[in-house]
Amino acid sequence: MNRLTNKAFLQKVKESVHSIDPQADVYLFGSRARGNHRKDSDWDFLVLTSGKVTRDLKSTIRDQLFELELDAEKVISTIIRSKEEWDDYEVTDLYQNIKDDGRQL
Repeated sequence: MNRLTNKAFLQKVKESVHSIDPQADVYLFGSRARGNHRKDSDWDFLVLTSGKVTRDLKSTIRDQLFELELDAEKVISTIIRSKEEWDDYEVTDLYQNIKDDGRQL
């Protein structure tokens, strides 16, 4: 699967998350979203779930994305929060960076 285009890879990430939580929002952020990445840069994703984030839910999402990471030979970094709790991060640099540069999938 390592011959996936970036567009196809992003679609697979979205599909993987939506197979677990169909109402989740998925954002690409960081250098890949800004377009100033290097060839070896990782792929940063924010997953905002529709309900409470439990340890089991985090593990399920990360396991699903890990399989994709191996298949696509790309490094994925993921932050998982609920939509409700994400607003509490509004004062952080991370929140502002994702708000400014992030791309919803």
